[in-house]
Amino acid sequence: MTLPLPNLDDHTYAELVEEARSLITNLYPEWTNHNPTDTGIILIELLAWLTEMKLYQINRVPDQNIISFLKLLNGQDWSFQDNFSERDQQTKALNAAIHKTLLNLEERYRAITCDDFEYLTMQKWPQTPEAKALGEQGKVKRSHCIAQRNLTLTDPKVRQQPAPGNMSLIVVPDLTNSPTPKPTQALCQSLWKFLDERRLLTTQHHIVEPQYVPVKITAKLFLVEDALPDKACTKAVKDICQFFHPLTGGSDGQGWPFGRDIYVSEVYQLLENIPEIDYVEAVKLHTQETWRLNRAHSDTLMSVTLYPDELVTVKVDKEFFEINIVSSSS
Repeated sequence: MTLPLPNLDDHTYAELVEEARSLITNLYPEWTNHNPTDTGIILIELLAWLTEMKLYQINRVPDQNIISFLKLLNGQDWSFQDNFSERDQQTKALNAAIHKTLLNLEERYRAITCDDFEYLTMQKWPQTPEAKALGEQGKVKRSHCIAQRNLTLTDPKVRQQPAPGNMSLIVVPDLTNSPTPKPTQALCQSLWKFLDERRLLTTQHHIVEPQYVPVKITAKLFLVEDALPDKACTKAVKDICQFFHPLTGGSDGQGWPFGRDIYVSEVYQLLENIPEIDYVEAVKLHTQETWRLNRAHSDTLMSVTLYPDELVTVKVDKEFFEINIVSSSS
């Protein structure tokens, strides 16, 4: 909501004359002739007329002042062509320049918050000559910024320690066919330079690739009686890979969320939605880092833990499924 502009031209000529005339009695009691023919009254009326004109000028902002303000906001290289033959044309052009300047002021330029880093990467970076020069390698499909983390460190536990003044931006390129898409060094360097002139002076920013946690999935599949095992296994492998993919996975199809745990229950649900499968048993998630495994009190595996900068890459194959056929007679 814009602030209302004050009206400075709030006194008429008659009000100014009457106000000055009312002060005569108090300031100069010996002045008794207040007729219009009196020299003093003539001077009061003349000064009231000049004051009214001055108030009118003060209440208006000349075009030249607006142009000066616009140049101050747009920089010294900005210029306005004011050689219009008609006043209406100049007014329209000036209003258009004001509108464009206000839009530019509302555009994000500085990278301060995590949302700023992600917005500039996804919305502004593709429009730069550097991104276009990289071609397909310069396209970024997803970005995820984590504040107060230096994700360039090699030790996973140290990466999770607070690092004041650091901003780490994880970049996932547009490589849908790859199970673990990673940005090229050229993309990371160019994107770092793009954000370097937009960051705060005291901020250290890092462009990194996502960390992929390999998880192997096995299960027992009980198929309906007339189902083809090869077709069911192929469908299961495809659905699992797609659901956990960094670009097409997740419940919204926008990619598996960064740092989201992998739950056994979701794999059960995913497999049981396949028409050829009657029910599923013994779904297991395998990872070499056993500390990631979250178990219930009954020692039943519930999920696999991911850090905020990590994604999952699933290892699943037809051979990982134990196939059983459910007989209609049973």
